[in-house]
Amino acid sequence: MAAAEVSVNRTVRDTIVKLKQTSVAELTAPKFVNGSTGNRLVLGVASMREHMTDEGWQITHGLSLNGYKHCGYLLDENQTDVSELISKYNPGTVVIQDVREWDYQPGDFRDKNAMFTNVDSMRSRDDIFRLTILKDSHQRPGYHRDNCLMMGIHAWIVYYNEQIVKHLATYVRPQHLIRTTHSIDKDIVPAFSEQRDSGCLFSGAVSRAYPLRQRIIRHRRLLPIVVQPHPGYHRDGCVVPGFMGLLNKFKVSICTSSMYGYTLRKLIESTACGCRVITDLPRDEILPVVEENLIRINPGDNHLTIRRTIEDAVGSYSYDKQRDLAKRAIELYDYRVVCAKLAEDIQTMKENY
Repeated sequence: MAAAEVSVNRTVRDTIVKLKQTSVAELTAPKFVNGSTGNRLVLGVASMREHMTDEGWQITHGLSLNGYKHCGYLLDENQTDVSELISKYNPGTVVIQDVREWDYQPGDFRDKNAMFTNVDSMRSRDDIFRLTILKDSHQRPGYHRDNCLMMGIHAWIVYYNEQIVKHLATYVRPQHLIRTTHSIDKDIVPAFSEQRDSGCLFSGAVSRAYPLRQRIIRHRRLLPIVVQPHPGYHRDGCVVPGFMGLLNKFKVSICTSSMYGYTLRKLIESTACGCRVITDLPRDEILPVVEENLIRINPGDNHLTIRRTIEDAVGSYSYDKQRDLAKRAIELYDYRVVCAKLAEDIQTMKENY
């Protein structure tokens, strides 16, 4: 009799080999002369406070709490003309939000008033260290490359595994990626609930990027889950406080990582709200504290395996353990802490560029 097949959770490499790679050429590293002032600017989008999810606001606001002047429409420096900002502040470092968040297109839900102009004025200043935030690295690589070339970007701030980012966004230089994590606001995380009568919460968009989510939805009537539909992308008010309140009622949360193996924010939110986490995150993609909370499954696992995993996770829930993990996750992933480290990492990259 043949030996039973052993299911092994996927790795980052397993994830990459299944993803298509574009032919968008890597950008040449721009010149940088470290000799300008110590002034630091972060160019953000104020309306991201009201986006469905607010991590884009937290990262630029968090940097503004760590020595950066927050610039943009309705921000501390209410100015969107980059040439004017450079003339006024003569900065040594400029971080600009992901271009998709401010390059307004007709019909977009984003705020057209937040659009930055004359961004190409940065490129001629070899004494300004220029960075941008790159979130969804699989989207529109040619568009992003063109904008990075126009701005003369020295480095990218990324949320996800650098190997995966480089595979999808072939224009970036791997040595110039600064890894950060998603963050939360400790002030809106609900107090740990001792009343968790509900079992397992399933939430999120269900698209082709999430094959495991699609399988779960197909078998939802056979699984012990409560389904929370995705609220859609908008800027009609942040839904994060309400979502965290919902998580706080459950013992288990399913947090898939998509076909791209992304370490999504929900992993942190669920841990901070006291949930055990079932995920298909690659096993070599490690988040401090959160890693202790993960129950890994495979993207291809069938509904019977998923059902058993959910039942075991709910049945073995420990209030003491989850309370401790929640406390430590809140302390580590509060956006003030995350962005303090990010500010240090940017300075290190600048000094060693």
